[in-house]
Formats: sequence, structure tokens, C-alpha cells
Amino acid sequence: MNKRNVQKVIAMVKDASPEVILRAAALCDGHSILDPKGFIDAGVPQPVVEYLTHTHQSDGSPKGTIFTDGQPVEELRGIYGLDALRFFASALGVEYRRAMGRGFEAANIQIALRQHFHPSGKPAV
Repeated sequence: MNKRNVQKVIAMVKDASPEVILRAAALCDGHSILDPKGFIDAGVPQPVVEYLTHTHQSDGSPKGTIFTDGQPVEELRGIYGLDALRFFASALGVEYRRAMGRGFEAANIQIALRQHFHPSGKPAV
């Protein structure tokens, strides 16, 4: 994808409602490769979903093996949740506290996104 198209995808994230971004962010745990349909169902624009969707390869190591339904697979096409969270934060200019673990980093990004959209701590009614 060229730089101009990436800028269009970033603009789509910026134009998305807070509810859409927060619904999509809630799907992500920092470890899972997710079905792109969940992001579509959350309201994320199709071009953003396509940009975030990749084929992920297992490397055979205990932490680098991808499992589907409890079985190891060589590859899986989907959205790596932590990549999606990092992309949303970057596109929106949201800073978050760094963390050592992927799950902690994902949680920190989710918190930062919620605070970005609802600085008072309370969602708008």
C-alpha cells in the first residue's frame, strides 16, 4: 500500500466514531489473531480492516506457534490485535504507557483510547 493510501486509511480511523474504535479495541487482547469480520461488525471501515489483515506464519517455537481450535497451524490470515491497537493509537495521536508484556501493552492502549475519547472518565450519553 502506498503512502497516499495509508493516509486515507488513517483518515478513516480519525473519522470513525469513538464507539467504533472502542468496540474494535475491545476485541483485542495483545495475543490473538482475530477474524477480520469482528472488526467489520464493530463498524471499522472495510479499507482499514483490509490494511490491518495479514497472513501470520507459525515459526514452530512454543511462543511462535499459532493455534486454531487447539491445533497448531502453519499460518492464519487475520488481524493481530496488538497491531490494530497500535495502529489506532498512532492514527489518533494517542500516547500510552509502554509495558513489557503484550497483554499489558494492549490494556494500556485500550485505557489510553478510552481516556482520549472520554477524558472525564465518563462516556458521553
